[in-house]
Amino acid sequence: MSQGRRQLAPEQQAAPDGAMTKDVESPRPAAVPQPMAQQRSANGRLAAAAPPGGLAATDLPAVALVDHQLEAMIDDGAFRFSGSSTLRKYVQPASIDIPVGRRCVLLREKVLPFRKRMDALLSEEDLVLEERTLEPNESVLLLKGQTYLFHCGTVSLGSLQYGSLSPKSSIGRVDLMVRGVFDECGLYDTILGAGELWMEVSPRSFNVRVACGQALSQLMVFEHRPRGLPDRPVSPLAGRPALSFDHSGNELPLHVHRGALVLSLNLNPDIEGVASQLSSRQSSAESGAGHQVGFEALPTSAVVDLARVGEHNPADYFRPIFRAPGRSCVTLEKDKFYILSTKERVCIPIHLSAEMVPFSQHVGELRAHYAGFFDPGFGYGRAGEVKGTVGVLEVRPHETITVYDGQPICLMEFFNNADIPARPYGHAANNYHRQTGPKLAKYFASP
Repeated sequence: MSQGRRQLAPEQQAAPDGAMTKDVESPRPAAVPQPMAQQRSANGRLAAAAPPGGLAATDLPAVALVDHQLEAMIDDGAFRFSGSSTLRKYVQPASIDIPVGRRCVLLREKVLPFRKRMDALLSEEDLVLEERTLEPNESVLLLKGQTYLFHCGTVSLGSLQYGSLSPKSSIGRVDLMVRGVFDECGLYDTILGAGELWMEVSPRSFNVRVACGQALSQLMVFEHRPRGLPDRPVSPLAGRPALSFDHSGNELPLHVHRGALVLSLNLNPDIEGVASQLSSRQSSAESGAGHQVGFEALPTSAVVDLARVGEHNPADYFRPIFRAPGRSCVTLEKDKFYILSTKERVCIPIHLSAEMVPFSQHVGELRAHYAGFFDPGFGYGRAGEVKGTVGVLEVRPHETITVYDGQPICLMEFFNNADIPARPYGHAANNYHRQTGPKLAKYFASP
């Protein structure tokens, strides 16, 4: 512990009722994220350049690396995480989980290390309130309303590679805001070149216990490939693959906005998929004659221990929410946290990966999701035998808002994979491949 610091305790389709029709267009290849221009800083490290406008695009196509390619990067020393020496266990179909390391800092305020190293900022600026060094597997209690910073390790990407981070699905479902911070980069969840990776962690609804070595976020690595290579994958929407289904397994028409699939809110979900995680006694006591549509986080001082999978009583943390009989809407209150779901059952063929992204400010002032990545095989299986799986939404409105069944809520962008993963989603010990409605995180007990 540092001296003087305390330890811390398709074609254009008619939109469904309520859906936006403006700017809906025929399917076209989804745009992939473009990396920032890179330059050498004075110390020789790769740093993000800051031209006017921020991002400098390249015209080379980018593809997402998959499990066996990420394992090869591990063997080459591209990832060195201080929280674990065994990294292959963190590899997912098209991403790698990022374990937090031993160093944990309570921050006075949030900061991005634009053209600076995070470690130098912590030493030079008055940012650190408390600091603790954890032993392997030792845990620390993170209090809601505070911001913490964990050191994760080093990442070294090639000149034609860049990384994008997103919280793991289970982490988003407990309202734990997690964002990657990378040396000399002025953007969250963005990795360029080589440097130290940190994780900024902010509990919102619950106090959370986190242990050294636990993964809170995941990293996708994209690589730019020269045009014309024979193994270059096809464009995401080329060939009109089946990307969404209804609850009966019927393929839905594609509603596309600016190259991404439009997803809508479901306020008439599979009731068994919702109610099974809260006692029938609690549900019936609050429902009246309404229909349960999801969950709302309760105000509580209870702790979510991320090491205790399936051991927390959901009724201590969430209450069911209902829509009134004869109505197709619910009111979401400002700054509360909700678990809801998409009307579409989404399908990610194994040659693609996907990310859930915000629609636009036109849907209202709300955050519809924390965890964004969808691995190849989600809602698909290995050969298309699964006809879609609902997407779970982690919603936090910034103003009180009434939302309607079928209302557009977010977008899903698709990326080509560099290869077919050896272990698609659902074949790699994944937790949510059978969800049929709003589903709480794996830390909560099921009846």
